[in-house]
Amino acid sequence: MINKLTPGLSLSQTYTIGEQDLASTLKTSLVSYASTASLIILTEKVICTLVEDLIGNEYTTVSAEINVKHLIPIAAGVELTCSVYLKFVDNDNLFFDFAIFNGGRYGGNRSPRTGRC
Repeated sequence: MINKLTPGLSLSQTYTIGEQDLASTLKTSLVSYASTASLIILTEKVICTLVEDLIGNEYTTVSAEINVKHLIPIAAGVELTCSVYLKFVDNDNLFFDFAIFNGGRYGGNRSPRTGRC
């Protein structure tokens, strides 16, 4: 696995927030905005897409630690881009940086959410 997964690998994918992603739908809040959990799941899906063909059948993925700041409310219908970057590899442990942004739809500014998983 190590020789296939090298720091610097990256992937960006777009995703449109749906009703199923809202905190009110997931019953984690009364607000009708994307839940933090749904953004974490989105990030994990992009990471899995990046590494799935590189890790071989004898391995699988599991998150052990995620640090995330979710600062801006995101309504259903908003298109986001999730970008992941393989920062470093330590034996079988992979460390990623990631950002989810909306391309300037809120106030003309990018709205990054950064962290590692």
